Order: sequence, then C-alpha cells, then structure tokens
Amino acid sequence: MSETNVLRPASQMMELTDRQKIAAGVYSVRLVPDEPMPQVVPGTFLDLLPGGLHVLRRPLSIADADEQGYTLIFRVVGRGTDQLSRSPLGARIDVLGPLGHGFDLDAVQPGQRALLVGGGVGIPPLYLLGRRLVERGVQVQFRLGFRDRNDIFWVDEFSALGEVLISTDDGSVGTKGTVAQIAQTDEARRFIPDIVQACGPTPMLRWVKSTLAPTVRTQLSLEERMACGVGACYACVIGDAKNPDHQFRVCYDGPVLEAEEVVL
Repeated sequence: MSETNVLRPASQMMELTDRQKIAAGVYSVRLVPDEPMPQVVPGTFLDLLPGGLHVLRRPLSIADADEQGYTLIFRVVGRGTDQLSRSPLGARIDVLGPLGHGFDLDAVQPGQRALLVGGGVGIPPLYLLGRRLVERGVQVQFRLGFRDRNDIFWVDEFSALGEVLISTDDGSVGTKGTVAQIAQTDEARRFIPDIVQACGPTPMLRWVKSTLAPTVRTQLSLEERMACGVGACYACVIGDAKNPDHQFRVCYDGPVLEAEEVVL
C-alpha cells in the first residue's frame, strides 16, 4: 500500500489568497494556513467545509503545494463548489487535511519512467506527483483526457515537467476520444513505463487496470463520493480484489491503491 499521512490533523482555518478561472467551469484556488505545513504526499486531499448551510465537507485533491500553502483545482458541480468559486479573496475556509494515502514516490527510481494518466478533475493531483517525480530524476509522460478545447487547463505547467499527450472527446485538440485512444499513437508506443499512476473517473481507471496493470505496476487514485473524509462513515467503499468480505474506504485506505488490490 502507498504512503500515508500518519497524523490526522484537526480542522483549521485557511485563507483564500488567490482564485483563477482556468477553463470552462474550472477554477484554481490558493489556500494558505496560519502555520507552515509538512510536505504533502501527492494524491492526498483536503476536505473543505463551505460556509452557509452546508453540512458535509467537499473533498478536493491537492494540485500543488509548498511550505506556505496549497493549490486546488476543481470543477463547479454543486452549491459547495459554486460557493468556493465565488468566495472573496481573504475569506477564511474551514479545512481538514491533508488526508488519505497518496502515490508511492519510492515505487520508481531515478532514471526510470513514470506514465501519469488522468481524466477530467482527476488530472490536478498528477501535477504535484509529476513535479515530485521529476525532482527525483524520473522521466514522466502525461496522458490527459478532456471533454473539449474549452475544458483544457495547465498544459504549459504540465509540459514544463515532461511530454504531454492530450485527448478530447470531440477531437478539437489532440487525439479524438479518450486516453485509451492516445495509447495507439506513436508517441505513446515509444514511451515504455516502469510504473503507471492514474487518477480519473472509474471507466478510465477500469481501462488502465485491464490494459496496463497486467504488465507494469499500476497505482490508481479512486474517485468516490465521500461524506466524512476520515473513514468513519463507510460511504465511499470499494471492493477488495483479494478478499470478497472486505471493502476499502477510499478516503482512508486510499484514495491511492494498487490496481491489483481493488475491484472496479
């Protein structure tokens, strides 16, 4: 199993210091805690409590982080994310985290190759992952799937780390189709990875597991609806491939798990 945050920090207030609309309905925000935070494991997430009448927190993966704070990227899909997209700079946000198990950086060594596959709002955590791997001397290739050209974000940032191959559902940019179609391109065939690390919707992860995992170690960051974010409510469970009587809690045991561990 991948690296974990042993400490489960209490909630704290963080300041919203920046907000940018980076694609159609997609925003990046910068959250800064009052005190410096320990280094973040790529693939972990923050659980935000929007203001107003909201009761449940909103889990958002960490796109980037440093000693001062966190960058999150999210799509507006409901009242909570809509409110976050409109919160004024300087607003104080109630945050729990970082939470969960992240990607295992030690699974690939300097000089080796990592294939990072993402789709939609599963793409953001791959940036921090790619940056950390490149800092360790790992060569990375990104295969990123979007709906259309208006959905695309952070291509320049990803390109600064490694080769970026893009697919769009309508073919308006890159390969037409999904990341599965990218695999048929010459650029993809030339890149032979030592590990695959993926984050995105379940159909994409199912394809990654069935197509790539049989021949190379593969880690998946799972997307499930979460309630508590700390493993108490069992609302975000997924089947254990090795034990039919056991289920993983995605927020606590994951969100990153080995592909061979889970039933998709």
